[in-house]
Amino acid sequence: MTHLVNMIILDDDDNVGVALRDIAASEQARSASDCQLPAIERIVQGHKIALRNIAEGERIIRFGVSVGIATTAIPKGLLVHVHNVKSQYLNNDEDHYE
Repeated sequence: MTHLVNMIILDDDDNVGVALRDIAASEQARSASDCQLPAIERIVQGHKIALRNIAEGERIIRFGVSVGIATTAIPKGLLVHVHNVKSQYLNNDEDHYE
């Protein structure tokens, strides 16, 4: 049985994948490189999912580049977004975008 790819991993050093479509809670997130893990919660298309456990204070890496810092521990399979990531460049909510 062929499983459809529903996330992309942009670089081998990334600790997050990006949802290519909405991924339901408990659904397997799958990349073309055979990485797969269950989504702990719903991951909306275009949003990030933790590929492994990410420690508080650890950098979030997407496309081989740091895009933020974890504000809390983020378990593998959890949504990675503004509620658990802070910008390393901005310190206000109005201009914050991840």
